[in-house]
Amino acid sequence: MTVLTQRSELTSADRNWAALYQPGDILFYTRGSRELGLERGSYATVVSTDPKENHLTVERQDGQQVAYNPERLHGIAAYREISREFAEGDRLQFTVSKPEMDVKNRDLGTIERIDGKSMTVRMDGEKSRNVTFDTSQMRHFDHGYAVTSHSSQGLTTDRVLINMDTTAHPELINTRFAYVSVSRAASDARIYTNDATTLAERINTNISKTSAVPLKEANGETHKHPDPSIQPKENTMTNTREQSPEEQSRQSHNEPTPIATTLQAITETDQRHYAPIQVALPNENAGYEWRRETGDIQSYQHNETAGWLHIDPQSNFYDRQAQGISRDHALERANHSEAHSVGGNGSGQALSKAADTIDHGISL
Repeated sequence: MTVLTQRSELTSADRNWAALYQPGDILFYTRGSRELGLERGSYATVVSTDPKENHLTVERQDGQQVAYNPERLHGIAAYREISREFAEGDRLQFTVSKPEMDVKNRDLGTIERIDGKSMTVRMDGEKSRNVTFDTSQMRHFDHGYAVTSHSSQGLTTDRVLINMDTTAHPELINTRFAYVSVSRAASDARIYTNDATTLAERINTNISKTSAVPLKEANGETHKHPDPSIQPKENTMTNTREQSPEEQSRQSHNEPTPIATTLQAITETDQRHYAPIQVALPNENAGYEWRRETGDIQSYQHNETAGWLHIDPQSNFYDRQAQGISRDHALERANHSEAHSVGGNGSGQALSKAADTIDHGISL
């Protein structure tokens, strides 16, 4: 069976250059182009590229070929075709949102039946329901046995098994990753690592970005103001040797391990960061990552669309100038609804609104 996997290495800037596409890539147009005959919500296959002229030739679904400059056509998601084998009983996850199927990006389920090109999936959740679709038309799904911490945001399960490889890049093993991963579990979370002695130090890495917010006094002078987003750095906890089973058992009854202490500190800090969006958008916060804190306002950016949301603990929404705006206006500016309908890539808004997604957090 052939499914589509996103070319997540292509940033929004990369998608402006024909040289970075490859023949065979599948493109999904969230806006489309009347001039090129590319309808909104349609697919096309890359036939060839001309890096010198920065031209891309694609074949539409009707078999016709068109060429254009990708720098002049935005709202594109790029995918590759990959082969996957599925069987009844397999775990499956959807990789885009499909409102007509009542399916959200990264929803999980179990394959109930495969009949030719037709597949029936029993969706996870409190309410039991089945979804049936044509796998030749809807190809945005994959195996659902393991998910990344990014895609697990918004999910909850009874038991979580977490792989923490201390040799991974520092931006992958950090405070945010640890919080998101551990907090997915309702009753049991188990961490598997290649080096328990250095894990506490690694997950204590804080990659949060801070912003300088100059405040101008009434007399026109500018004074330095403490940035509330800068938190005191906790002392790094290390373990100089491996503990024996007896020591581990004794310690578990008496005092927390360095890892447990670190996770507790991480949870307290990140709970403050993530609580506003979890309360304001309890079922729609998947893909949003906390970026910075300005006073009581927490700023989040979608990890695929780059759209921003600014929310306070009372579930009030703000624009970049910290001016209150309605929930619907905030979601529209972040291309929230369109992002979920196409798996978090591109925007369905008019070109005149494209600049709304070019945000850098609160700017006072």
